[in-house]
Amino acid sequence: MQVRGALGANCTAMVLAAGYGTRLEPLTSMRAKAVVPFLNRPLLDYTLDWLRRCGFTEVVINLHHCPESVRVRYRERPFGIDVHFSVEESILGTAGGPRKVLDRLGARVLVVNGDVATTIAPGPLWQHHSDSGALATMALHAGAGGRPHPGIEIDDDGSITHIPGIGIGESVGGDAAAGCFTGIHIVEREVLDLVPEGTYCGMVDPIYRRLLEEGLPLHGVVVPGSWYEIGTPERYLSCQLQALRREEFPLAFEGYRRIMPGGYVRGLVGWFRAGMRPPFMLDQHVELEEASLIEGVIAGSRAYVGYGATVRDSVLMQRAWIGTGAHVERCIVLEDAVVPSGARRVDEVIAPEAVGRTG
Repeated sequence: MQVRGALGANCTAMVLAAGYGTRLEPLTSMRAKAVVPFLNRPLLDYTLDWLRRCGFTEVVINLHHCPESVRVRYRERPFGIDVHFSVEESILGTAGGPRKVLDRLGARVLVVNGDVATTIAPGPLWQHHSDSGALATMALHAGAGGRPHPGIEIDDDGSITHIPGIGIGESVGGDAAAGCFTGIHIVEREVLDLVPEGTYCGMVDPIYRRLLEEGLPLHGVVVPGSWYEIGTPERYLSCQLQALRREEFPLAFEGYRRIMPGGYVRGLVGWFRAGMRPPFMLDQHVELEEASLIEGVIAGSRAYVGYGATVRDSVLMQRAWIGTGAHVERCIVLEDAVVPSGARRVDEVIAPEAVGRTG
């Protein structure tokens, strides 16, 4: 399984999508985190599209939690990429997962976490890794990316000097170059040979810890481009609104009409009777009743906002129902969930209940 393109020959792409997504519950209760909707498309769509643009024609995806939610969508060569699934009976971790499929991998592996969306250009990462002779090179991002963790520090040559949280290396602070680990890295096959077979093993700890302890070349490079990690409901919401405001993912807007700056719809019902303030993205058959107001909203197909209701800075998934006069702010309303008429919901994830829909 090799690729000849933007990342050279004999490099395999692998997406890590086996995790439970516990921090993102209840969004992940019935599906893998990799297929949670992001701007009304499964998150993994963006990664596969990104890999295609990087030049890959094949990818390995590991699965464990709700594997069929991924397999059912990506069986037939999505985005022109042949997808090979590796189902893990028990989760093997960020290093154990690639180790399990070592016979499928090339001399180098581009590893990508399944909970990110990015526009990062791969060229600087690949060039640095190839020129430096590093055993592994981590793509670092200088921006927050919705992730508050401290940065990994590197010296002038790109050698990693400190990784917070694993007790290796000493932080020098000050002017030290640093960036948040994006979950994107290039790994030489010999690094995966260090991973014990058939057992859980993380990549940063213990594998990268071992490289640092033994003085082996582990590098990082701060890369340009946008990067979003949606590991919690708060980040899931804020990252989508930020990406919508920036209009960064052309894939997300395919099939939509731009009816005003920052406002995208397809098949909207009754919008002329409602108040609409960008940014917003409204999928097919979204219905806005008279005197309703939306502002900063991503709505899935057949979502409904009742008469006089207000929805701000929120995600409404498919068939979400907002009753008459309700107020919804900074919320994620899951598929088929109901906000009753007159209710006020702020900073919540709203799951479906056995509540009748009333106008």
